[in-house]
Amino acid sequence: AVVSTQSTGDPVYYSEPVRMTASEALVETMARQGVDKVYGIVGSAFMDALDIFPEAGIRFVAVQHEQNAAHMADGYSRISGKHGVCTAQNGPGISNFVTGIAAAYWAHSPVIALTPEASTMTKGHGGFQEVDQLPLFEAITKYQGHVNNPARMAEISSRAFDIALAERGPTQINLP
Repeated sequence: AVVSTQSTGDPVYYSEPVRMTASEALVETMARQGVDKVYGIVGSAFMDALDIFPEAGIRFVAVQHEQNAAHMADGYSRISGKHGVCTAQNGPGISNFVTGIAAAYWAHSPVIALTPEASTMTKGHGGFQEVDQLPLFEAITKYQGHVNNPARMAEISSRAFDIALAERGPTQINLP
């Protein structure tokens, strides 16, 4: 099966199945959904994905405040009719998305909020910037996907993108 192409454009063939990391699966899903921009502030929880954005043709647009990222993703989706994607640092950074995601909800904009959080193993220990993020967006999203198993990243992220367009509203992909 052809899984990728070299920089020359020639296909690369593998005889054995190739496993993707969760970050690779997320970026592959975004690329297949036509995402070409992601707005936000990146912290350590999202660095793996950010490193492979250029290879996937995705441009990261850095902002000064997380609320700007959510509003920019909303504006982009309203103008283009495509998914607007935003991300921020876990905890307080994600809480700054609430106003922008609420605006996208009422405007029926297909915005995807990528919300990295404290890792599953450290959750509940009162770690740095730990916030229970799912309840923040429950009333202002059409779907919330919590990726508690990396093997389900492609499934959950694809569902979030599909629902955002089909139901015309923001969705959340929570990334522990």
